[in-house]
Amino acid sequence: MNRKSLSIPAAFSLLLIIILIEIGGSFIFYRFFSQYGNLSGLWFTCLLRFLDFGLIVLFVYLSKKGPTAIGIIPGGWRRGIFLGLSWSLGFGVIVFSVWGIFLFFRINLLRFLISPSAHLSSVHFMWLMLIGGILAPIIEDSFFIGCLYNSLRQKIPPIFSALGTSFFFALLHGLKGPPVTQFIGGLIFAFAFEYSANLLTPIIIHVLGNCTLFTLNYSSLVKAFFLKW
Repeated sequence: MNRKSLSIPAAFSLLLIIILIEIGGSFIFYRFFSQYGNLSGLWFTCLLRFLDFGLIVLFVYLSKKGPTAIGIIPGGWRRGIFLGLSWSLGFGVIVFSVWGIFLFFRINLLRFLISPSAHLSSVHFMWLMLIGGILAPIIEDSFFIGCLYNSLRQKIPPIFSALGTSFFFALLHGLKGPPVTQFIGGLIFAFAFEYSANLLTPIIIHVLGNCTLFTLNYSSLVKAFFLKW
């Protein structure tokens, strides 16, 4: 199916600028702001994401193709949300089924995802969910899926486009730690978009996935429940 998209040179130009923003932003933060605590890191991340979003809007405007160039379909929000929720429910059933099977053999896989020592204040947790759980996935998927993947798939088979997009998605997240989870997530988001042709689908999956991981790691009540098994 033929879809509107940014040109590949435009998508990679945007990728280069965003990489420079992320590297420069990380240097500035750790050089000047890291001593002010974790909450300052969230606000700095929020600033960087808004810079990214402004660039995405600029490139879409210059392309003269409109929001459909990144998979924003007029009138398609209901289908996008429905598919995103359906995929998320399916992943949730699979994950908890596998968890239950391993629990039968007294192996709690969630211990590898949950940090017992992680703790945030209620205010910090709220901002983490808002910025990291909702805002960041919307902007990240707008670029990596809507701009980069959607452009690559016009010239390259979807599987290779998904692998390439996931590599860059994991690479930028790898500035802060091992990017294996992000690479797998990138593949899921790309395939969800390929199936739905609607940017809302991977965004919903990404938002719910991030919020779930944050809740498992930082909600004392939820964490205590899953770690006791």
